Order: sequence, then C-alpha cells, then structure tokens
Amino acid sequence: MLYEFNVSCVKGLFSENLWGLTPVCIIPCMELQRNGHHVFRLMYHFVWIPKYRLKVFIEPYRETMKEIINKADFDYDIDIVELGIPEDDIHMVVRSEPKVSPSDIMQIIKMISTRELSNVFFI
Repeated sequence: MLYEFNVSCVKGLFSENLWGLTPVCIIPCMELQRNGHHVFRLMYHFVWIPKYRLKVFIEPYRETMKEIINKADFDYDIDIVELGIPEDDIHMVVRSEPKVSPSDIMQIIKMISTRELSNVFFI
C-alpha cells in the first residue's frame, strides 16, 4: 500500500483519497523553529497532578489558573500550545527551545502559579 504524507490540514487520523484506494495520513502542521545554527521542533506534554489527586481545580480557581499560566507564557517566552484544566489535573503542551530544559519550564510555571494563586485567593 502506498502512503501519502500530507501536512496541509488536520481532518482526522486517516482518510481516503478520491478513489478510495490509498490511505492518506493527515497529521497536524508543526512548523520548524530556527535559531542560529539549529533547526528544531520540541514539544513537551506535561501533566501536573495535585497531591492525592484531589479535585481542587473547580470553577473559581480554574479560570484564574488559566490566566496565571498564560501570563507566565507571555512573561517567560514559553509557548503553551494547549492548556486543559479538568478538576483533578492540568495538561499542557509546551513548545520550547533546546537551551531550556523541561524541568526548568515546569519549575517556572509551578513557581509563578503557586505564588499568584495564593496572592489572589489565600492572602
């Protein structure tokens, strides 16, 4: 079977071409980033779980947490591609440069979100 690589759009995992013979794999467009002598595409998926997986991200805190994380995204040049906050965890897809380690990204986001959330609600 012939497989065709198409990055022009995202419609699903697999679709068929006009004649129904060749499966076409559609993947999301992820642009390459360039930096001096480097060409890279780094994306990390972080899952952040509170202690004992308590359901702490209910509505008044959830919206504030999204604003705080997006503010950290803007202040520290961290590109957050997707952000989802259910009641018991936080999912983030983050794009970054090779010089910044994933642990540094998570340290920045946790440090800022803890400080800002405690300033807004607890003090």
